[in-house]
Amino acid sequence: MANSQLLDKQYRIPPDVLKYIQTVLVSNPNGEGVKRAKFMLKNGVVTYQVLKRLKNFFDHFDGNDKVEYAHAGGELMRSFVERTLNADRDAVSRSKETKQDMTANPNSELMPYQNPRLNEAEKDKKEEKQKNAVAVIVNNDNKILLLKRSDEDKKIWMPGKWALVGGGVEKGESPQQAVEREILEETGLIIDKFNKRFSIQRNPNSIEHIFACRYEGDPTDITLNNENTNYGWYDVDEMHFLDIVPNLIEYITLSFKKYD
Repeated sequence: MANSQLLDKQYRIPPDVLKYIQTVLVSNPNGEGVKRAKFMLKNGVVTYQVLKRLKNFFDHFDGNDKVEYAHAGGELMRSFVERTLNADRDAVSRSKETKQDMTANPNSELMPYQNPRLNEAEKDKKEEKQKNAVAVIVNNDNKILLLKRSDEDKKIWMPGKWALVGGGVEKGESPQQAVEREILEETGLIIDKFNKRFSIQRNPNSIEHIFACRYEGDPTDITLNNENTNYGWYDVDEMHFLDIVPNLIEYITLSFKKYD
């Protein structure tokens, strides 16, 4: 299992690897591995999970399908994967040693500051249940709309990652009112009819309201606000090659089970 410190970390693919993959696709536009190759070219980055899957592919390559091997980036990508994974494992190992040293020395100046007192207002605020409303918007090709969160404003939830449309339910709003507002603010679309809706409560202090709907208009009719930098319509298989927020695929899977 991947180290939790590395999950969803994003890595830029070296230009020479991308150029090689592009050349391979021109001469071999079909076959196993084409979808993965096109995704790497389109996004220019891979996550830690994708690196692990590529390593597994290279480690078990039997030499038969050389085109698939080339679509994956060949020896250039294999070298990049090995080099990157080894470097990150070493970094995580050093981080663990540092944490152990801090724990062993309770007087360390590196220990995080903890305020021993929280006033009652802060306690009440922490105990309030956070409500979020999220939209699983499906187009006529049964692909789901994802938005890439901006990484300019660090106050934005999960900056730089791909996520569903949605956000917090404001005071005085119902979950449906919140999801309609979020859809309009983040995409410019007006959607007020939902095929399915359900809720997930992962802990006592938060609840997720999930709304599934179909958008039959032009899939390019998206107007992003400043919270997002890009959008795309993807199926679940393609999402494995994106740097996505936690639980996204689970929410979509549950939505389609209920949607059907």
